[in-house]
Order: sequence, then C-alpha cells, then structure tokens
Amino acid sequence: MECTVVVAASVAECALTVPISRAVWGDETLVPPPLLLAAAHNGGFVALGYVAGDPEPAGFVFGFLGIRDFHFRHHSHMLAVREAHRSSGLAKALKEAQRDHCLDQGIEVVGWTMDPLEGRNARFSLGTLGAFAREYHRDFYGAMPDRLNTGLATDRFYVEWPIGHQRTYGRLRGADRPAALEDAEREGIGYLLRAEDERPVGLTVPRGESHLLLGIPRDTQAIKRDDPALASTWRQATRAAFESAFAAGYAAVEFLRAADGHGAYLLVQQPKPREEPAADPGDEVGV
Repeated sequence: MECTVVVAASVAECALTVPISRAVWGDETLVPPPLLLAAAHNGGFVALGYVAGDPEPAGFVFGFLGIRDFHFRHHSHMLAVREAHRSSGLAKALKEAQRDHCLDQGIEVVGWTMDPLEGRNARFSLGTLGAFAREYHRDFYGAMPDRLNTGLATDRFYVEWPIGHQRTYGRLRGADRPAALEDAEREGIGYLLRAEDERPVGLTVPRGESHLLLGIPRDTQAIKRDDPALASTWRQATRAAFESAFAAGYAAVEFLRAADGHGAYLLVQQPKPREEPAADPGDEVGV
C-alpha cells in the first residue's frame, strides 16, 4: 500500500498527532503540540504518515536528541499507527524517514523503550528494523493508566537501532528475514523460559550456551483483560529471566514466531570486554 511521510513543521501539523495518540493510548500520554514543535526545531523529529485513499493522518513518529555514553543519539519516544492501517507498511515508512533524518545529522544509533511482553512490537523492532536489546528496566515509567499499560508494571527494554549498519539495510529492504521459531527449535536451541498452556515455565539450561530462547504470551493484552493475575505472573517471570540473561552477557537480537502464533526472543551471548567486539549483536545470529 502506498504510504507518504510528511515532516511536521508547524504547531498545526504537530496538533494532528493528538487524535492519533488519543486513539492508540488515550488521553493520558498526549504530548502538547508546542512541545513537539520545540523538539523538532532543535534537532528532534516529528512526522505524520498518510495511507493512500485516506486524507487523515494514519500515524506519526516523534523523537528527540539525547546523549548516551558521551555520544549524541536520537531517542524515538512515540510511534503510533491507527489500528485500521497497521498492516499498511506505514510504521516502517515512518521509521525509515526518522532514520534518514538521523543519518543526515551524523547520528549512528536510535534508541527507544519497548514492553518485552508485546510480541507485535518485538517482531517489528527486532525483526523488521534489525534493532536489539541488552538492557532491562523495572517499572520504567511507573504506573500508567492508559489503555495499553494499565494494570501492569511498566517494565521496558531499552532498544538500540544501529541505523547505518548493513544488517539494518538488509532488514529494511526485506532481503534478510528472521527465521521461524520452529527452525530455532530444530537447531536445538534451548528455552530459558517458555509458555505451556499460556503459563510461563522456567527451564534449566546448560551453562555456556551461545543461543537461548525466551518465550512470551501470544497476546499479552488479552491476558491482561481476562486474567490480570496471570499477566502479573508473566511480568515477574520474564523480568527474572531477562535480567539474569542480560547480566550474563546475552542480548535479545530477534523475535521469532511459530506457525501457531507463539513467539520467543532469540538471545545471543555477546563477546566479553577483552574480546574483539561485534559490529552489533545482530552479527551473532545463528538461525
């Protein structure tokens, strides 16, 4: 489907993000249009996305400049697409426009936070874009009453997207696609945590494994609606598993889907500090 991205350059254009944000999250997370404009005029990025046949904006992306590890990087704070257009390719088009903006500034990494229990977001961030995660933050935003986050601690990955790397180019072109979860299982990659009857089951894996799988629910939002206690159990189980894995030097580099809809992160052991570092964790993917 044809998508068009328009960079917002006025407060009126920034105001067009408000109904989209309200439709996706509710009123609790709205960013005032003057603040969006101020960020955009100081190195940040605000862009609207349109889908052919619909005159109204179908999505937007918002990010701002930051500093991390003594280097400038871009923090992508919000990406939203109306539900009717989530299979249009608009989210990818918005991220590509954001990437081009950052490359023009000489920025090499874009970062953002992501709920590790949201499989669709994981598939997009790690699979479609080629990003990775190696940091886990407990209850990062505190209690959030919006429709997507209410009722659950706001644990987050910090996602890193090396926008100039060859793997990123390949993912954006569709030339390098993630493997299926069944392929990883056939290769004998073991689970650190997996779903059994939609409940988390922790497993004991041999030490020193270079690759591990870590499963999450098929639909976390549905579990939150139907069984809040189970959702909390998943949060606690995945928190413990990710924190343990990241502390041991693993990074989440893929999100793999099975034919039945189940999904799992592929965790890859990273080089130790004295070893020659990889260009990014994605270089270590073995499936």
